[in-house]
Amino acid sequence: MVPGGAGVKFRLKALQRMREPDELDSPTLLASPRGWIATFVVLIVVVAAGAWSFVGRLPVTVTAKGLLTHPAGTAQLQSPYTGTVRTMMVSPGRRVVRGQAVAEVLRGDGTVRTVSSPFTGEVVTVSASEGAMVREGDGLLAMERTDAPRDRLVAMLFVPGDHALGIAPGRTVDLAVSDAPPGVFGLLRGRVTSISAYPLMAEGVAGLVGGELAARGYTTAEPPRLVVVDLVPDPGTTSGYSWTTETGPPMKLRSQVTVTGTVTLSSQTPFNLLLGR
Repeated sequence: MVPGGAGVKFRLKALQRMREPDELDSPTLLASPRGWIATFVVLIVVVAAGAWSFVGRLPVTVTAKGLLTHPAGTAQLQSPYTGTVRTMMVSPGRRVVRGQAVAEVLRGDGTVRTVSSPFTGEVVTVSASEGAMVREGDGLLAMERTDAPRDRLVAMLFVPGDHALGIAPGRTVDLAVSDAPPGVFGLLRGRVTSISAYPLMAEGVAGLVGGELAARGYTTAEPPRLVVVDLVPDPGTTSGYSWTTETGPPMKLRSQVTVTGTVTLSSQTPFNLLLGR
């Protein structure tokens, strides 16, 4: 005999099974509204990313080190005589005009010869000291020339030869100036005016920056090509040049200051960049 309680449970289960076919037409909730919203958001992001990969543009750039200087660059003043340096009349930072005496050399025959500067500029380094022996052609000092017909500040960038392809006059350049932090004052704007036809040897770089020691900061295993950048003028700023910020630094720019230049070569879609085209 089946107990009363067990019989009731049996009848309830039987009645439930009898009703199940009737419940096939009942609506079933496949996902919550919040789940659908998340799905749509993901789809929108995927579609937008796909479209951007074909129509968006990313800049293709080359970055290189250099310095601010004058168009004529830096030149070595060599001794025209063999003998002992009797007097050095100038020091780094001193401005010199063409024809001014810069040193005296005591020759072996006891005569003293005066060495004069063949150009106007500012002394960058002095490579000979009083009492030193020099031969004809030895360097006495390096001067940054300021006697170009249209003297102004320019940036000279030393771009490794294998990275220089695509650089041409007219390309835009953004310059990070070492004594004007970009995070505060922005980037100095410029435009490429020339690029050397051939890579520069170490001696060529040294002649432009004022000596072999200074040249080490701009040379790598790959001989660089010289890229000259004209600065974009802006009379409304203290520096006199255009910056990515509204005013730039509250000071005049100095020559012989190191810069890092980013040259914009072109722009490509992310899809083409991914394929390496």
